[in-house]
Amino acid sequence: MSIKKILLVNPPQTLEERYGKAFSKIGALLPPIGLMYIAAMLEEKGYEARIVDTQLKNLNIEQAAEECTRIKPDLIGISCMTSNFAKSLALCSKLKEKMDVPIMIGGPHATIAPEDILKNKYVDFVVRGEGEDSTAELANALNSGKIKSLYSIEGIGFKDNGKIVLTKQRTLMKDIDMLPFPARHLVKLKEYRPSPPHYKRLPTTTMLTSRGCPYGCTFCSNPIWGRSHRQRSVENVIKEIKYLIREYGIRDINFWDDIFGINKKWLYEFCDAIKKEKIDITWHCEFRANLADKETLKRMADAGCWAIFYGFESMDQEILDAINKMITPEQIRNAIKWTKDAGIEVRANFILGLPNETPAKARKMVRELTKMNPDYVKFNILTPYPSTELYNQISSGRWGEMTGEFNKLTGYFPTFRPLGYKNLGEVQKMRQWAYRKYYLRPGFILYKLSRIKSYDDLVRHIRGAMAILSL
Repeated sequence: MSIKKILLVNPPQTLEERYGKAFSKIGALLPPIGLMYIAAMLEEKGYEARIVDTQLKNLNIEQAAEECTRIKPDLIGISCMTSNFAKSLALCSKLKEKMDVPIMIGGPHATIAPEDILKNKYVDFVVRGEGEDSTAELANALNSGKIKSLYSIEGIGFKDNGKIVLTKQRTLMKDIDMLPFPARHLVKLKEYRPSPPHYKRLPTTTMLTSRGCPYGCTFCSNPIWGRSHRQRSVENVIKEIKYLIREYGIRDINFWDDIFGINKKWLYEFCDAIKKEKIDITWHCEFRANLADKETLKRMADAGCWAIFYGFESMDQEILDAINKMITPEQIRNAIKWTKDAGIEVRANFILGLPNETPAKARKMVRELTKMNPDYVKFNILTPYPSTELYNQISSGRWGEMTGEFNKLTGYFPTFRPLGYKNLGEVQKMRQWAYRKYYLRPGFILYKLSRIKSYDDLVRHIRGAMAILSL
């Protein structure tokens, strides 16, 4: 077998399937940064890499298979989330009808359920965990023609005479400065779109400065990658920012880290470097309430940070403790106030339908939020991902009842009924009420209008308002 051209695929999933009808028109379409990292590594190893993003092109299964077939790859890799698992398998089936090419599946679902995936006759390999090295080594092994060499590759799964084999879990790479920058040249970067609250100026794109999260929130699927937090050097990050400005004219960056700037020393050095080198960029990031303090927020604002996304999840201590969030309502209140005082917009993420929540607690939380007035509030619906601690707790009979609809595990559809709710419909209605209660306030509307300073601001506010009204 000769492997020269490797095709990486972001499988079909419509915006309505991901975000629901109301938010489908403003839902983000972001570059597949994981696939771009893998593609960059493959190119570095001498392979021709291609990317097909079927979600950007809004392709169905048949259209996606046709697009892949035209490229004539020697090996196909598909990135699979739990929510698009069924469509990923359907695409594998259609691809096998059209060409005799080995198919591997990677991504979160391949990491948590590799054996289930390999039971499918259309799937030849799985890649578990970080995929850059595993994918390149798998291609090398296939070129050698020796199946026994597969056993020495960490982080993969395959079938040997019908028997499913899972190799040792790959050790997480320690020095992520060694990774090449994502292969953005393989996608049409300007065709992607952020959601309204995720950009300040255009063009914008995503970027990672670190990998991993050391915290242990029970609902989060990120621990499947390991809890080891690994940080790129400030020099390496600044180099990529300059590259994005030079090659793509990027003016705004969405730092897609699980948590940005966990190491305060690194964060201060990064902010100082942005100012010292007079880099014209605005940016936003994910942060935690317990990491926020006045000095840190001021430094971030001075370095171009215009918004911070906080995963607060709840304002109730009993609920926060149930999900091991390791923050307090007081820290949340301080984070909101101090961030606004620093001139940074607050993006507050909450989850409805958490363990110990009742409709009364949810309503109390929303009413308190109207007094603190974050610039943007997102109300997700609890998504119990397989393999998470919370999923295992619910499966053992704690907290409430859950459906098995994997295609709805996106954060926009209820699949879990907490004991405090009558049914899934009540959870969905609570989300609708929360959005309308928070956003359709005359005072809030006037506040947002007063903050509009550019045409881009106006457009994203109009798009967001239309989505709320359609709920």
